[in-house]
Amino acid sequence: MNRTIIRAYETLDYIAMADGGLTLKEITDRLEIPKSSAFNIVQTLMGLNLISESQYNHKKYVLGTATYKLGMKYLDNLNFIDICKTYLNPLADELHRNCFVGILDHNKVLYVHKHVGTGAKLATCEVGTRQELYFTGLGKVLLAYLSPDKASQIINEIQFKKNTNNTIDNPNDLYKELELTRSRGFAVDNREVEEYMLCFAAPVFNYQGECIAAISISDMYSDIDYNYYGSRIKEVGLIISEKLGYRRKTSRD
Repeated sequence: MNRTIIRAYETLDYIAMADGGLTLKEITDRLEIPKSSAFNIVQTLMGLNLISESQYNHKKYVLGTATYKLGMKYLDNLNFIDICKTYLNPLADELHRNCFVGILDHNKVLYVHKHVGTGAKLATCEVGTRQELYFTGLGKVLLAYLSPDKASQIINEIQFKKNTNNTIDNPNDLYKELELTRSRGFAVDNREVEEYMLCFAAPVFNYQGECIAAISISDMYSDIDYNYYGSRIKEVGLIISEKLGYRRKTSRD
C-alpha cells in the first residue's frame, strides 16, 4: 500500500479522534515522521479542505468541510436524509414552518437539510450554514445529549454574545437550558437567533442510543402552545430514530 496515503489517512483519523484538534508537532509525534513530511501532508489536506485550522486555536487542525461531504455521502447510502424528509417535511407543511436537520461539526451545528413548509413566512439559513450551539434549537439538542465531559469542554470554549435580548449569554444559564431540554425531550430557541423567530428542536438517535443529529421546525414568533409543538417534533425525532434502529424506551425499561 502507498505509504503517503496511509499517513494521510492516519492524520485524518488522529485529528478526528482528538477533542479540539491536533498541532503539527502532535501529528508529527503520532506519525513518527519528520516534521517536514508531516507539514507537507497537513498542507495537502488543508488544500483539499479535508482539514482546517481550529477557530479556537490556529495552531491546531480539525476536520474540514470536505470530510462532511464524504460523511454525508455515507449517510445518504443509509438513506438518513431521505428518512428525515419522509417524516419531517410533512410536519413542516402541516404546521406551516420551515424544518431543518443539523449535525455536530466540531463546536458548531451544521445544517444538512432544509425544507420550506407550506405557508412558512420566515426565510432562514441555508444548507451548509454553520451556527453556534448555545443559541440555536438544533445546537442545544446536540449539546444536551453529548457526554458531560464533551459538553463541558465545548461550553468552556464558547465566547458568549447576545444576538437578541433573549440570547443565553453565560454557562450557568446554558447548563440549566440543557437540563430542561433533556427532561422534556426537545429544545426551544425563543427569539435567541433572531428577534422574531421561534424554533423547536429534538434529537435523532442511532441504534446505540447516541444522538447523531437534531431536527427542528421554525418560523415567526407567535403565542403558541410550546408543549404541543415540542411534542410534535419530539415524536418525529423518535420515529426517525426507530427507522435507524433505535429502540424507544418504555415504562418497563
